[in-house]
Amino acid sequence: MSYNPVTDFMALLRNGAAGEQIASMPGLDFTVAALARAGLITLSIGQAAPIVNQSSTAWFKPAVPTWTAEGVLYLWNAAVGAYQLATPSLWAALFAGGANYSFQSASAASTAILVGTTLLAVQRVAPAATILTLPNLAAQWAIGRRLQIVDFSTGVIAHTITVASPDGSTIMQRASWQLRSTADSLAGFALQPSPDLNAWVIAP
Repeated sequence: MSYNPVTDFMALLRNGAAGEQIASMPGLDFTVAALARAGLITLSIGQAAPIVNQSSTAWFKPAVPTWTAEGVLYLWNAAVGAYQLATPSLWAALFAGGANYSFQSASAASTAILVGTTLLAVQRVAPAATILTLPNLAAQWAIGRRLQIVDFSTGVIAHTITVASPDGSTIMQRASWQLRSTADSLAGFALQPSPDLNAWVIAP
């Protein structure tokens, strides 16, 4: 028989404290969750659309209640600046470029850079010193992303940005690295994670 998403659901055996229980799950929900667990997509689940990193994030809106019907999968359409129902062209756009870009803003004096970030912009007003902590090197390497850090602050006179590693890896064989911005020249550099060297290497 053919699959009918209105009446057909995935059968599950769920282990719990009381033993195995029979449960069901909409087929689309199961498939989308499996793609996220496999690391093929970055997924946001909820009734509200993501407000950051939309170009690299798929949005799954479950039915309410979740077990009554399939949810709806949306992908970001950069041309119109909005989430739309997933289509082959939007999947192609996600995998072609959007999935390889993830922005993070650092507006505080100390910021931990999230795993997966590809562009970190320090965005502060008249800063003197900023501390950035790199993401876990192995985790960043596992998803194949290098990291670019730029100073995009305003009112800069003399700004020192200290970049440090949290996991024993080095930055070009140093425990930390300093960038210095002036009013005439805002600093920045790109780092490539290398597990073979247990280091972040300055990339061209």
